[in-house]
Amino acid sequence: MRTIPFLLLALCASAFGSYRADTQLIVDVQNIKEVKGQLRVGLYKPCDNFPSGCKPIANQIVAVKGNSTRITFTVPPGDYAVALFHDVNDNGEMDKKMFGIPKEPYGFSNNYRPRVSAPDFDDCRVKVETSGKTISIKLI
Repeated sequence: MRTIPFLLLALCASAFGSYRADTQLIVDVQNIKEVKGQLRVGLYKPCDNFPSGCKPIANQIVAVKGNSTRITFTVPPGDYAVALFHDVNDNGEMDKKMFGIPKEPYGFSNNYRPRVSAPDFDDCRVKVETSGKTISIKLI
């Protein structure tokens, strides 16, 4: 009879031991020059061909109401990257100039500034611990 409660206790302990609570990744967006349109934010897990060749695990679309804003994602601890752009004209897409150069402001986690091509995931990697993480992205 004593083995049944012990087995239940052991089962519960092993189940809770492997449980990882979600935490928050907070993204503070700075340098918004025009107070209109929307911010379109994508959150990515590690992938090849970041950001265009990957599908974000979460998206947020936030109306621009000031020169900065805060966006919060609830995620399990792990490695992530953030890519965002300011859809100034509110047409739902990133407008580009010749050769694919963005016309609208954009940014990446770690404030990575592309020179010739888009960044790799590792350039923008952010490690989110169980205590959460706050990052700042300054629009380019």
